[in-house]
Parts: sequence; C-alpha cells; structure tokens
Amino acid sequence: MDLSLKKNYMVFDLIKANTKDGRPYLKMVLADDSGTLFNSIMFDSNKLNFEPQKGNMVSVSAVLQQHNNQSQLKINEMYLIASGGMEAFLPKSKYNPKEMAEELRSLLQKHITSSYFQTLLQIFYDDEKSWEMFQLVPAAKSMHHAYLHGLLEHTLATVRLAIQIAPLYPYVNKELLIIGALFHDLGKVREQGIAAGFEYSDDGRLHGHIMIGYLMVNDYMNRAEIFPETTMQQLLHMLASHHGTLEFGSPVVPKTAEAMLLNFVDDMDAKLNAVNTTLEKENIHPGEWSNYNRLLERQLYYPPKETKGS
Repeated sequence: MDLSLKKNYMVFDLIKANTKDGRPYLKMVLADDSGTLFNSIMFDSNKLNFEPQKGNMVSVSAVLQQHNNQSQLKINEMYLIASGGMEAFLPKSKYNPKEMAEELRSLLQKHITSSYFQTLLQIFYDDEKSWEMFQLVPAAKSMHHAYLHGLLEHTLATVRLAIQIAPLYPYVNKELLIIGALFHDLGKVREQGIAAGFEYSDDGRLHGHIMIGYLMVNDYMNRAEIFPETTMQQLLHMLASHHGTLEFGSPVVPKTAEAMLLNFVDDMDAKLNAVNTTLEKENIHPGEWSNYNRLLERQLYYPPKETKGS
C-alpha cells in the first residue's frame, strides 16, 4: 500500500533527464532529517518554480511506493525552502564518532612505540583542521562508508586489521603498516566536502586524495626533527600504491610486503562495508538476493542462519 507524505528533505543527488516523449523529469536521492536516503522521481519537472540543485533544502509532497524491491518517493509537488542545519540531513555512521576517535588514538598509543612515528602522530593531531575533518568527512562519495564520519570508521577498521594481521608475518614492519593504515586516505580531508551530497572540492577534482595525502604526510615527516629516510620512502610508497593497480588510480603498484598488505586490508574493509550497506539499503532478508550491484559487479546473497539441530 502506497503511503502519502509531506516532509522536508535535502537534495543529496540529482539527475535531470527526459522521457521518450520529451517530458522532463528528475531522478533524485533525497535525505531526511535522520540522514536516511530515499530514491525519488518527479515527472513534469518543468512545472517547478525553481531550478533544483544538489544541496537544496526542499519541501516535498510525495507517495512512498515500492520500485524494484526498493522504497521510492514519487513526487507530486516540491518547493524550495530556506537552507539551514544541512548536516542533520546527511547520512551518518551508526557508530559514535567520539568513541571511534578515542579508540583510534588509544590503539596508536599502544602499538606505536618508535619515537619518530610518535612525533609524526603528534604533528597530525596538532593539525587541528585536518584532524577535525578526518573525524567528520565520508570515506567516499558512493562506493563505501559514504556518510558522515565514514573516513574515521574506515580508518579505524583498517588500523584494527593491520594490528591483527601484521603478527602473522614476522618479516612485516608492524608499526609501518599501522601508520600506513592510518594515513592511507588522509587526502580525503581535502578531497570532499560535506555539503551538496559530498561533492568533491576543486583540490579533490584536480589532484585526488592519493596525491593530496602523499603531500600532506610528506610535509608532516619533513616537519619532524628526525625521521629515517628509508622509512619515509617506504611510507610514501604505501600511500601512493594503496589502490593496488594503475587502473584504480595508484601511480605505482605495491612493491613491498607492507604496501601489499595495506592494499588488502583497505580493500577488504571497503568491500565488506559496501556489501553490508547494499543489503541494508535494499532491505534484504536471510535467504534473499540483492539487485545487481554495479560497483561490486555481482548480486549479493544473504545466507539464512542454520537452526539448531539442522
């Protein structure tokens, strides 16, 4: 049964198109004040009295219906309203950002004992603007952890994995792997903003987070009084190669054990987050399949739990 509603939303994403008979329509993703995202469609959009843009705050009259096993808003009327409190309309991590930041710093304090890495961490923390944005911005625009505090959540998970995996390989430099996990996506603090659907900044569009993060960490290391040149070289290689292949944006492929492990743990957490997000977004129940996921290039199955005695 369709449900009629009237509510305020933020335009998180927007595509303008025309039907086969030439009528203009809008395909949108709208965010409500809980940060929940809704696929939305509006026909005859030429009747609007404003030109919709990402980041607009709008009042919507719509019908909530099911389309391809997903909830969709079919919009009848939409009006532009005054912006304000935009952050409340953006999707957010389900985890407490303060607790995540505290856990991250605690893990680093426990496992990082080399004085030059400790100095590097303090320089990072003292870069107040970057540390603040590190705890706030998403890890990506759509692929994984695409919500407020997503970068912090992804980095914490990657650091946890690094701590667990490094002891399995005695020849791996554990501290270097952990520091690489911490800084691998640092450039995202300047690559993406939090307004208008997590749009890329000019710096992000021109240079990308790999180059931005490489330059930021290089600057931090140069500001440290003493930093081993070989360690600096290895860490910068890890940052440059963490996407794994040239086709995925890395200027070089991983060529050390630590660089390869960083690529693996980064990719593991990103892909598993994308799996979980897809199953939740499509409301997939045990024993059901998702729709085809273009980014993961597959359908996803949610296995049912075995009952006792089976």
